[in-house]
Amino acid sequence: MFIKLVLIVLLLLLVFAIGIGTLARIFFGVLSGVFPNKSRGRGGRPFSRDNRFGNEEKTERMLACSVCGVHVPESEGVKAAGKFFCCEAHRK
Repeated sequence: MFIKLVLIVLLLLLVFAIGIGTLARIFFGVLSGVFPNKSRGRGGRPFSRDNRFGNEEKTERMLACSVCGVHVPESEGVKAAGKFFCCEAHRK
């Protein structure tokens, strides 16, 4: 008898938790429609950093230094003998 009562209480708690979860999803779903997130573009996807500010700059490749392995933008590094270096000191 006691086990049945415990099982019934546990089942009621489970149903209650599922019901509260469903109501919360509905409530916050309605709120997200009323107050849309401005940092998201069409389709709910976040804007990329470039598009958000209207910048159409090209991204730059990051290359690893042949000596130390540090990744540096291609324009800031040094190329010599077919290899890429992070600074003039590592080129020598």
